[in-house]
Amino acid sequence: MRMIKTAVIALPALTLSEATRAETLALSKIDPKIDRHIQASTSKKNGRCLAFMLKDFRERKIPKSRVLITFDDPNIDGIGIALDETDEAYTCEAGELRSWEGSEYEVSKRF
Repeated sequence: MRMIKTAVIALPALTLSEATRAETLALSKIDPKIDRHIQASTSKKNGRCLAFMLKDFRERKIPKSRVLITFDDPNIDGIGIALDETDEAYTCEAGELRSWEGSEYEVSKRF
């Protein structure tokens, strides 16, 4: 699995079909329609994992514009979460929160 490290795609006029082709969006750019798509395309455990991470970022007062969400990526069986301009990268896969360093991960929490 590759480490999640991408540039922010900031296209405010995305339709749902265009959004599904986009691999990564800043959390601040995810509208309700895209959020519903992400929730519908992932397992309940991975959804709880994502909610856990988003709560952690809120508590750490990290702006939504810095949180990158990767979805519909064939290399991730779940959802990717990263902070821009850092090496901080996570995935929610198989009901696990995985923190990544390079190409290795450690399971941080199970849901």
